[in-house]
Amino acid sequence: MQNQRNDRALPIAKSSPSHPWRRFLSIAHQLRYGLIFLVLLSLLPTGGLLIYLSFQAQIQQSRSLQQARSQTAAGQIDNYLDDLKRKLSYLARVKGLTNFQPQAQQSLLEGLTRHNDAYEAVAILNRKGQLVASVSPYEPLKLENPATSPLFIRAFKQQEDYVSPVEINPQTNQPTTIMAVPIRNERDEVDGVLLAEINLNFLWFIVSQTQVGKTGYVYVVDERNFLIAQKDSNPETFQLQDLSKRPFFQFLKASADTKRLNVYPGLNQVEVLGASALVRSVNWNVVVELPTAEAYAPVYQMLSVMGGSLGVVTIVAVGIGFLFIRQIVVPLQRLTTAATELSAGQLETRVNIDSQNELGTLAIAFNNMATQLEELIKAVEVERNFVSAILEIAGALVVVLDPQGQIVRFNRACEQTTDYSFSEVKGRYIWDLFQDSDLAIQAKTGFESLKAGKFPQQYEGTWMSKDRQLRLIAWSDTALVDDQGQIEYIIKTGIDITQRKQAEEELKASEQRLSFLFRQTALAVVEWDLNFQVTAWNPAAEQIFGYTATEAIGHHPAELIVPAPARKIVDQIMNELLMQSQGIYSVNENFTKDGKTIICEWFNTPLVGDGGKILGVASLALDITERKQAEAALRQAKEEAEVALKTLQQTQAQLIQAEKMSGLGQLVAGVAHEINNPVNFIYGNLSHAADYTQNLLNLIQLYQQTYPSNTQIQEKIEEFELDYISEDLPKILTSMKVGADRIRQIVLSLRNFSRLDEAEMKPVDIHEGIDSTLMILQNRLKPNPDHPPIEIVKEYGDLPLVECYAGQLNQVFMNLLANAIDALENYDNQRSPKDIQKNPSRITIRTKLVTNETQPGSSKNVVIQVQDNGPGMTETVRPQVFNPFFTTKPTGKGTGLGLSISYQIVVEQHGGLLQCFSQPHQGAEFIIEIPVLQSRAVAIVGK
Repeated sequence: MQNQRNDRALPIAKSSPSHPWRRFLSIAHQLRYGLIFLVLLSLLPTGGLLIYLSFQAQIQQSRSLQQARSQTAAGQIDNYLDDLKRKLSYLARVKGLTNFQPQAQQSLLEGLTRHNDAYEAVAILNRKGQLVASVSPYEPLKLENPATSPLFIRAFKQQEDYVSPVEINPQTNQPTTIMAVPIRNERDEVDGVLLAEINLNFLWFIVSQTQVGKTGYVYVVDERNFLIAQKDSNPETFQLQDLSKRPFFQFLKASADTKRLNVYPGLNQVEVLGASALVRSVNWNVVVELPTAEAYAPVYQMLSVMGGSLGVVTIVAVGIGFLFIRQIVVPLQRLTTAATELSAGQLETRVNIDSQNELGTLAIAFNNMATQLEELIKAVEVERNFVSAILEIAGALVVVLDPQGQIVRFNRACEQTTDYSFSEVKGRYIWDLFQDSDLAIQAKTGFESLKAGKFPQQYEGTWMSKDRQLRLIAWSDTALVDDQGQIEYIIKTGIDITQRKQAEEELKASEQRLSFLFRQTALAVVEWDLNFQVTAWNPAAEQIFGYTATEAIGHHPAELIVPAPARKIVDQIMNELLMQSQGIYSVNENFTKDGKTIICEWFNTPLVGDGGKILGVASLALDITERKQAEAALRQAKEEAEVALKTLQQTQAQLIQAEKMSGLGQLVAGVAHEINNPVNFIYGNLSHAADYTQNLLNLIQLYQQTYPSNTQIQEKIEEFELDYISEDLPKILTSMKVGADRIRQIVLSLRNFSRLDEAEMKPVDIHEGIDSTLMILQNRLKPNPDHPPIEIVKEYGDLPLVECYAGQLNQVFMNLLANAIDALENYDNQRSPKDIQKNPSRITIRTKLVTNETQPGSSKNVVIQVQDNGPGMTETVRPQVFNPFFTTKPTGKGTGLGLSISYQIVVEQHGGLLQCFSQPHQGAEFIIEIPVLQSRAVAIVGK
């Protein structure tokens, strides 16, 4: 048989070379000739196109290089001129430059010229065009009729910067130009012109630094088309040239208008590749020209190299192509022969190809085909065993029946569930395994329906095990049919769901219990989904919030029970619940349906699924409004009791202090009265005593003149030192008068301070009360061995008589001034003598009259400011200074009631303000503000 197959295959393999036309059209020849055609078709056009594109790219690169050179040079010139103009503009922005002193103007101009050597001369013209200042290292700047020149007209009248045409400076023989910028005064008006003559030597530096090949050059043309700079020329001997009428320049301007680079006869009448760039700040042009002989030399060299390379590449590609085609054609012929033999039935045919390419892979695949046929038969058997193993270890019940209903496969899961072994049930009918007759009839009826073609079927059925235990099975039955549609096997797969059913029953019972609790509990139970829309709403929630379950379910809490101020906090709590597995406790205000505000305790817990994923949120709420109200009432009662106790203590302290001040006032008034009578007696007789003494001295002098020779009288005169007595006795009387005046002032100050005769509210002089207080405190203001003096600075305003309780107000002045003196004395004890001398202690008293716009009728108020330069107060101490019993003084030196009583006197008794302003190391300032007329203020305070 094998020989017959080879005989049939060989004639087919030998007959193909007998046809020349078929041989010519074989794949081998098509590959050879096609390769040559493809090489020629791809390399020649592609190479020609590459040569053309390379030529164009090289030309464009040369043109772009020329353009870049011209733009670079133009940019350098533009930047240099902008820098010069910017420095001029900075100086011109100095307000009122034309009105400066000549020395100041000269100094500014010299500074500008020293900054840059390009400034040949700098000058200032006033608004009339007159030269007011100029600086130049050469001869002074000479301008003919500057007022009518374009420099002045453009800069002053048209208020714009101006650059003049380029000229040759007669002193330096170098090209220069003049820049002019307007000068503005304090009202931002043009008040003059700042001029600067610029040396253009920098143009030669820029054009000399611009490299344009070996034979190229650069030159600059101004706005008049004059040649103003050229590479390789001497600026000292350079002359301006007019290029506007030269043909090449007209061609260059036309090329610049179209933004193209062209070939044209250049400045030296040689064909060049040129480019120009505009210097925008002065409208000059920088021209770069490179002779075409140098510009195109690399292009021609590149063309020759690429042409030769293309020919060599073509020849090499054809030769290499033939070699590669041979590596394809020979294996392909072997594969063709082997395929012919294989189609003739020679399955042992093999192909020996050593190539590592796709043909080698194809040969290996061909050689494996015969081997795979044998291995395929073995694999089928292995697959069958594998399926049997899967049926045995599967967790589901698998029963395979033949068309008569007999068991042909009974897997291990069936054995474990029914307690039957496969050997016990093999060949038995499936319904014989059911010990209950009803179950057996159901099994047989199901089998008959499957045979009738009603498959697949899915149902739940009961199977009684060998030990007569009922198991609930979820069955899925199907049938395997042959090509004629006849049933070959019936496959029954099932899952034991007995335990799952039991769990479902238990879950149902648990749900019933939870449902009972949900309906009967006094707590509001609310469930939310992940969007925080209500999904469950129990009767207690209906009773607390007033919404029925139908009204609440599907709504967000912000729409129902959350007030607007609490929405931000509620949203934050909700977001935290979705990010953690723990619950959150909160107390919130909520709205009821009827608009009533209640307070609820919320216990919020996320509902977490089996995989740890949050499914929603469950919340328990309890209305604690009544409890909160009781707590608030208790708290309010406690606060009221504390306020009453504090008020009682404060009132008691004030009564004690008022009684002390009343006794002190009576004592001071009594002492003042008792001192006043003898002092008035002494003071009233001092003038008479002085007159009498003077008369006696005159009489003695007359006796001396009348009896000059009386020896006894002369002896007594010398014994009593009459000359000294005559000189010193008037001084003694004058000193006694001064002392008596001092005692009278002290007595008057004590009476003014006590004001026993002015206990009722009446108009008084505020300044008199302040001066009386200072008089009483004078002893503490004077220097002594323990502390330096304290300076009093009075800045009194013009005040009218003020309606007030004079005695009480004097008490306020005494408290404020005494506290200031205490603070300064304590501060001086902590400072060195050098610090005290540098910043002596000082108390400043200011008074002024102000208008109070906040009260009806714009009433007048009096402001008294008491300010010291002591240590000041911290932010902790300052808010407490008016609190009763608060003091920073050592124990025994202060009661803490002075400022508290002062505050009540000013605020409650006079309807005014008492404020304290202080910072550490900045001193302290107390400000008293009371109305001039007290009747309106007291009425307002009472109200």
